[in-house]
Amino acid sequence: MTRRFCSRIIPLLVLLGCLVGTARAVERSHYERTAPEGKAFVDTVLDLEQAIGSYNFAITARNEIGAAIRQRGHSNSGDATIVHFCNLEYARRLLTIDPGFLLYMPCRVAVFEKDARIHVASWLLPIDTERPAFNALAVEINGRIRDIVDSAVAPITAPVQSTPD
Repeated sequence: MTRRFCSRIIPLLVLLGCLVGTARAVERSHYERTAPEGKAFVDTVLDLEQAIGSYNFAITARNEIGAAIRQRGHSNSGDATIVHFCNLEYARRLLTIDPGFLLYMPCRVAVFEKDARIHVASWLLPIDTERPAFNALAVEINGRIRDIVDSAVAPITAPVQSTPD
């Protein structure tokens, strides 16, 4: 009985080892930019939220992490906010490819203080999965995420004042 069990289980273990050894983890890239010196945290968050709307995404949630930590008695904690957002057309397209890809939604951007500067960062979707349709859509979504992050860290420009004629 033991010999027969071993003769069946060993090939299965070898096969399992081969499958695990060839499995490829899908990694996500991190995209981070730093706001210009002197740009306030609140201005960066406002610019982020405006950019989200201008690229046809809707904000689904906002987590004021820094404020929550300060409320718990850590008064020296810096500002940190996570903004969640989604584009329903992108979500619909993900659903048609594979409902499991909805786990990448909603998109999130973090705004936080680090080294006396304001940083804006997001995870990008993987573009090298086994599903070419998802990869193509991920490239498109990643482009919008980069645009949104870049808009959030753009310098504040003074309004142009018109002169009377």
